[in-house]
Amino acid sequence: MSRVPLSDEESRVIFAGEAASNFGALEGSEQKQVINRLVTILESETKPSSLIYERIGNLDIFTVGSQIRLYTKVVDEIPRGNAEYHVIYLFYIDDDHDYDNKTLATYSPEAKTKVKRITALQTVPDVEQYLDDNDALDAAALRDLLR
Repeated sequence: MSRVPLSDEESRVIFAGEAASNFGALEGSEQKQVINRLVTILESETKPSSLIYERIGNLDIFTVGSQIRLYTKVVDEIPRGNAEYHVIYLFYIDDDHDYDNKTLATYSPEAKTKVKRITALQTVPDVEQYLDDNDALDAAALRDLLR
């Protein structure tokens, strides 16, 4: 049986900040956990913002298991007025659940800037170009990383 989405919006994730290097430093099993969690979020029939574990400043935190935390910023329903996409900016992967206030303070302004930039886009083609330019990944692309 195939999944029938409740809405037409697509969710994407953009590895920003230190996320790519954090991901590369994880053990293989932890990488798999992070990817599986992101796939679950992207394929959810609800908006990504509804799955946030907690908010700290401008950051949205997702959990992966009991220890790993994903420092993100979620932007739902863009472009405004013609919602086609939800975007998750993944800034940092905290693999030992050790919040560092200095790190959080660093990513909080970056999250605010990302939101300002993407919400300024007016049309679906503009958003799609932005997603292409920023190597935004959908669930299928993430699954390919598991192979």
